[in-house]
Amino acid sequence: MIHILRQIIFLGIMLLSVFGYSQSKTKSYIIEGNEYYQKGKYDNAEFAYKKAAMEDPTSIKANYNLGNALFQQKRYKESITHYKKSAEISTTKNDKHLAYHNLGNAFMQEKDYQNAVDNYKEALKNNPTDDATRYNYALAKNMLKKEQEKQKDKNNKDNKNDQNKQNQDQKQNQQKQNQQNKEQQNNQNKSQDQKSDQQQQQNQGQNPKSGGENGNNKGQGNNSSPEIKQGNNGEGKDKDDAKNNMSDGLLKALQNQEAKTQRKIIQQKAEKQRTTTSKDW
Repeated sequence: MIHILRQIIFLGIMLLSVFGYSQSKTKSYIIEGNEYYQKGKYDNAEFAYKKAAMEDPTSIKANYNLGNALFQQKRYKESITHYKKSAEISTTKNDKHLAYHNLGNAFMQEKDYQNAVDNYKEALKNNPTDDATRYNYALAKNMLKKEQEKQKDKNNKDNKNDQNKQNQDQKQNQQKQNQQNKEQQNNQNKSQDQKSDQQQQQNQGQNPKSGGENGNNKGQGNNSSPEIKQGNNGEGKDKDDAKNNMSDGLLKALQNQEAKTQRKIIQQKAEKQRTTTSKDW
């Protein structure tokens, strides 16, 4: 039992020694980084702070100072990661205030004014009297307002352009539709005219009067159609009847004329005879 207790005590001492050694190395790296930072050698400071954070990932100073070194190198997005971690693991209002304040500064550099406003607000919750934070908070709010107004104007302009484009597209589509309707109407009219011409030609071909005026074609004379034969026969019969009627009329007229002449001669003879008789008396 005593042996076991001695082993536990020994392990505890070893762990404390290791932890103390690690804390000592972390502190040593932070001090080294601070020296480089003060000299403006931010890349060297970054390297030292990273070693400190590897030794103790929960070190508030290692993460906070690493964020500062990255910020000075204008690597704002990387600095935001370490400022956030510093704010999360901080246990005092002062440490939280510093982390949130610098988070706001990093977001301001990224022109992310909404996040800048939010983080400055968190910083003021932990230290409402800090003038730098209050000034930066007011500045971030003003920049956010201008950005929102600019975005609103842009949206209105885009909406107007979209509406104009939509109206133009509708106008073009309407013109296109009107042109198509016009072409379709023209095609219909043309088709109707062609049908009318074809119908007229067919009517002319079937018209008996036109056929009589133009005369029968040679080929039609041999046509075996009963209607054509009947029409030809009928036309020939009418002509024969007309000739016979004319002959009869002339003959009758001659006969009448001859009879009239005979009556005149007889009358003249009768008058002559009467005159002679009267004279004899």
